[in-house]
Amino acid sequence: MCSPDTILSIILTSRNQLGALKFSILSLLDQQPEVPFEIIVVDCGSTDGTDQFLTGQAEKGTIRAIFAADNKCRTAARNQGGHAAFGRHLMFLDPGVLVAPHWSESLLRSLEKDPSLAAVAGRVLLPDGNLDHAGLALLQWPATETSRPRLTSRTIHAGRPGNFEAAHRPMKVQAVAGEAIMVRATSFFAVGGFSARVGREHQQCRPDFAGDPSGMDICLRLGHRGWSCVYRPESIMTRLRDGGDDFSNFERDMGIINRTWLDRVHPDFRVSATGGGTPTEHESIRPYVEPVINFQSAPARGMIAPEGGATKPAASVIIKSDDDLDMTRRCLTALLNNTDPCHELLVMDSGCDLEMNEYLSNVARQHSQVQLLTGGDETSEATTMNQALNLSEGRHVVLLDRRVVVTSGWLETLIATADMNPRAGLVGPVTNRMNGMQQVPAVDYDIDTLEGLDTFSTRQMMQHSSDHSRAMRLGGFCLLIKRELLARIGGLDIRFDGGFYEFNDYSMRAHMAGYECWIARGCYVHCQPTGTAVVAEADRMMQLEIQWEIFKRKWDIPEAIGLNSQLDLSTLLVGGFDASRHFQSLGVAVEKVKSGRPVRQEVARN
Repeated sequence: MCSPDTILSIILTSRNQLGALKFSILSLLDQQPEVPFEIIVVDCGSTDGTDQFLTGQAEKGTIRAIFAADNKCRTAARNQGGHAAFGRHLMFLDPGVLVAPHWSESLLRSLEKDPSLAAVAGRVLLPDGNLDHAGLALLQWPATETSRPRLTSRTIHAGRPGNFEAAHRPMKVQAVAGEAIMVRATSFFAVGGFSARVGREHQQCRPDFAGDPSGMDICLRLGHRGWSCVYRPESIMTRLRDGGDDFSNFERDMGIINRTWLDRVHPDFRVSATGGGTPTEHESIRPYVEPVINFQSAPARGMIAPEGGATKPAASVIIKSDDDLDMTRRCLTALLNNTDPCHELLVMDSGCDLEMNEYLSNVARQHSQVQLLTGGDETSEATTMNQALNLSEGRHVVLLDRRVVVTSGWLETLIATADMNPRAGLVGPVTNRMNGMQQVPAVDYDIDTLEGLDTFSTRQMMQHSSDHSRAMRLGGFCLLIKRELLARIGGLDIRFDGGFYEFNDYSMRAHMAGYECWIARGCYVHCQPTGTAVVAEADRMMQLEIQWEIFKRKWDIPEAIGLNSQLDLSTLLVGGFDASRHFQSLGVAVEKVKSGRPVRQEVARN
């Protein structure tokens, strides 16, 4: 059963739990994973015949038995089993947890496909069929006259029937069940395994629907290092009740959790003095969508180079040039002056204008962070943007319109907003030429010469440095996209082209994948008026009508609703993300040119 190519190691620990242990092992042998696996049981001095049972199973080759010291606690035994494991993923299972058919498939697939994940757990039921685990929510209770605020965890949809519809949706959460948790081995060892301070007792009683403290603690430590946790409802297990009602050890462990984490994590809900719960602005519970694209060239969250520096550019900024040389020169000059060289600048060059090509080639030779992307002969701007997204390597990607003049600190402000808000998938700045929430009321600099722009943008940054707001949609003139979102929903929908609806559509798809749109009000960029002839109003309205009809068909909007009618976009989010409808391929790779030499690169996909 164990081999050097083992993918999954299933680890159980026990002390005088023979009956529950037999049930768990027999269910594992009956519902074996379809990948190479091993079962490791660490027994800590049982006197109920467990040693004879494990010895017999080990002789049959069904398990590996480790007989630890009598006084070894559960978390120390778990860590010992982890160190003895060969698998690249570790499944920690408590005695008394019974697995159902195909229990391991969705858990393994999540860890194999998504490098940002470190821990995943499935739907755990009680013997009566009600939910015991469907992901955990962190609750903060108010202070009393004799105590500080306290932190607890509780099952999402606690006590609901196991077939409750909302519990069938994969969710990204801050913590998952500790008694049935699968952890990426590299992540497990990176945080030092389970803490020996909590979850020490082998038969520790806990209230139904409360999270196991040791699982809660390791999930929070993984999250502190930048990894994520996910609940997968496709994996079903049943937990036999322990029958005890002594929660003293559980309460002791939760006291340790509070002393360690109360001031370091953001709760999902705050509980009022009357017992009602209110979601917080930092609520991290959201739908989970698997990555569709596997960006092999992009670093995983939390990974750094051996010398301590980032392995890839912090961000990739993508600009598409056109035949307006003056506008492009102004855009790139500001970009080079106000963007740290640690970020890469990818410039799409159509190659149609010789003077533009010569200018861009000179810029690329003089600035190592600038790379030209050539070979894209498509007329669709969305298609060429997708080709550039295909080659970007930064942790964040920014689509920048050639009309935009950036200002000092612009990218750092966007990145800070993205990093400060875990649910943010798209982040945009404010500007002078954008209808809606991203337009500032007035500017006091010369919009032609840009005299005073730096002073205005600095004042905007100082006055609104911590001012972030959510929006239903963001414009594409300057749009930061988190790579994790790009991997899940893909690129721009090429059916929408010309700046009318592709970013409305992209914002909608981001929301459906469980992400949000945020405006960084401390980031100001200037939008230049176009230097080309203004498109005739009749032609513009015709294009709007055409793309509106495409938008309606894609999102099942009633035919009778006209272009300028009021539409509640939130009603379109019902049903969740469907990759077959809402994912957009990035298309073929283009050529990446550095210092005038083209290099073709490809991005692998799952």
